Amino acid sequence: MEQRGIRLPGDRNPAAAVERYKEPAPKIRFLTLKQIDEQLDALAPYPQLQAMVALYIYAGLRREEALWLQVEDIDYTTGPFGMIRIRAKEVGGSFWQPKTKVNRAVPISSALRAYLDCYEVPASDAGWFFPSPQGKHYDPDNFSSDLRRAQLKLGLIWACLDYRHTFGSQLAMKGESLYKISTLMGNSPEICRRHYASLVPEMLAVAVEFLRFSSYSTVDSIPGGAAPYQSLDT
Repeated sequence: MEQRGIRLPGDRNPAAAVERYKEPAPKIRFLTLKQIDEQLDALAPYPQLQAMVALYIYAGLRREEALWLQVEDIDYTTGPFGMIRIRAKEVGGSFWQPKTKVNRAVPISSALRAYLDCYEVPASDAGWFFPSPQGKHYDPDNFSSDLRRAQLKLGLIWACLDYRHTFGSQLAMKGESLYKISTLMGNSPEICRRHYASLVPEMLAVAVEFLRFSSYSTVDSIPGGAAPYQSLDT
């Protein structure tokens, strides 16, 4: 047996006997619509944190994606409410790119635009949209510490990953396709399927109904005598 031009001993790939590890189902935490309002209202005394959390919730960005945004990356001229452009860049000799090494654009929703319109971008050394309190690039760990400190004062527990999962989860429950969600979040469709597919049971229930029950005049005439959940012809 040859593998990429290499002849394997005994004509058998030794890796074939290794049992594949099965990953457990992912556990995710996300905010309900009521909790979203609670979170954002509570952050009113912290205008920049409020705008940042609104962006994480309503645009689904990763933590560092938001921290690398510059003013020029927020395009208010495209689409109904604007567009967020997540793209590779070099600033002050430091190079950064999205986790998947693929640039993308995320539309700004009406809910997010309301928070961004109220946000005054502080002055900074490189036009950062969310600069640190010192006017520099916001270090991710420092930002997480600042957010955690504010959350403790407010008696809240949510963090950046919860906000990102909120974006994906709420879109899934709204009925958006996992392909669209993965495109917006910069993930693979398979990752989104593992995270959010269980949140759309209603869509799956409709998907299995391929028998046209309306062709049967009575419940008794349906094979098995089972009553249909809903006729597809209605």
